[in-house]
Amino acid sequence: MRLNTRLSDAIHTLSLLYVRNNDNLSSTQIAQSVNTNPVLIRQLVGDLKSAGLVNSQRGVSKITLSKDPHDISLLDIYLAVDGHQILNVDTNTNLNCIIGGNIQSILGDYYQNLTDGVKQQLSETTLANMIDQILNQAESQKGLIMNKIKLALAELEKDNTKVEVIRTLNDNNWLALHTLTTVGSNKTVTFDAFEFEGDTIKQHLHTETPYLETPTPSGHTQLDGPTHVDANFNASETGKLVEETINATLMGGPHLEHATDYMNTDYIQHHVGVPDGLDTVMKGVQMLKAAGKESIYTKINHVIADGNFALTISDGHAEGIEKTYYDLFRVENNRIAEHWDIVNPR
Repeated sequence: MRLNTRLSDAIHTLSLLYVRNNDNLSSTQIAQSVNTNPVLIRQLVGDLKSAGLVNSQRGVSKITLSKDPHDISLLDIYLAVDGHQILNVDTNTNLNCIIGGNIQSILGDYYQNLTDGVKQQLSETTLANMIDQILNQAESQKGLIMNKIKLALAELEKDNTKVEVIRTLNDNNWLALHTLTTVGSNKTVTFDAFEFEGDTIKQHLHTETPYLETPTPSGHTQLDGPTHVDANFNASETGKLVEETINATLMGGPHLEHATDYMNTDYIQHHVGVPDGLDTVMKGVQMLKAAGKESIYTKINHVIADGNFALTISDGHAEGIEKTYYDLFRVENNRIAEHWDIVNPR
């Protein structure tokens, strides 16, 4: 039996509309945060509008709260989207049975008392209370992430090493940094992945490659492109998509006939010397394969996902040399949209 989450999804939606009131959120954007179908969000918003809790116009994406969060109780939201009895007694029992003939009235009274208590609690809690608790917890989590970054940089910035963090991914006890590192006149692009145990770095994985001033044929550098992690994306879904992409297209050797199922046709590539476009990448891989120089992935060791980004660390080989592959992917519309990587001997 599928759990009914309409109250939870409605509180989520209203909180998001308040916190991001300047962003003109559409039902599709809200659905990304709730991790559900936009059609279900539109149905939910319709019920909230009928109850006078939100304003929306046909043909206009903007949805706004019609009341101050302090004036919206959780009971108001519950009655708007899920106003049936909280607990229901089975009325189709055998009345000739000693249990079946009496359980309806006994459980009915008991369930009604529980329902009244739940509704009383819902009426005493406002949407503003929920938003405050959510933002306080988010601020606390932000503090924990900043502490991880501070500890990671203390590990990296030694011996006159300067580190410019370009991208940060936080995934439970893992932190991954995509950086430009400078030592004297030497600049390198690096990936660093830290596994934490409390405030202690349990494991540090690192790879680097020289930073080149020459852009790719499509005008990209090894580090440019979007840097902001979009928290509206479900990190676990991003990680799953990236892992499936590697398994379907690279594991055991490139078999890119499946690439169009996972990657955008205008796929953006930051590997030096490689232009954008999935067709171009596929042709390049075919040429390498014909020459016996293709990369063959054998094992994915780690997937570190945050929002719409995921970093994978994999083992493999090319031309008889054992390799470690660090691949950073950006996801868009359930496809791989962009890729940064560093490949080094293992």
